[in-house]
Amino acid sequence: MGRKKEVRWGRWTVYYVGRGLELSGLVVVTWSMFLFFGSRAMRPMLAMTGAGAALFIVGWLLARRNPES
Repeated sequence: MGRKKEVRWGRWTVYYVGRGLELSGLVVVTWSMFLFFGSRAMRPMLAMTGAGAALFIVGWLLARRNPES
């Protein structure tokens, strides 16, 4: 019979929080593109896109490490 693997809950939590931040960043960027499509308001669109990109990058930094290693 094989040995049971020890589950590292902290690493898995950080991993899934990072994945959630990546998804929310993608949603914010997509929503800002749809919201401001054809509009002349460039600054709010850039601010929302920047916020979405920041969420995505923070999520990517959290989730790039494999939680099983």
